[in-house]
Amino acid sequence: MIKNANGYLLSAAEAAKRLGVARQTLRRWNLPTIRIGKKMYYEENLIEKILAEGK
Repeated sequence: MIKNANGYLLSAAEAAKRLGVARQTLRRWNLPTIRIGKKMYYEENLIEKILAEGK
């Protein structure tokens, strides 16, 4: 996890694991990402919101 101004950023692998889906599925969902170099990160707040909504 990387900390930014809005909280933490999760790598694609961390986000996929937390959601219980494959990384390919995560890409297919077209969620907003933050790119740092070649790596893609997802805001932890967004992942938690998805989990809370039950998607």
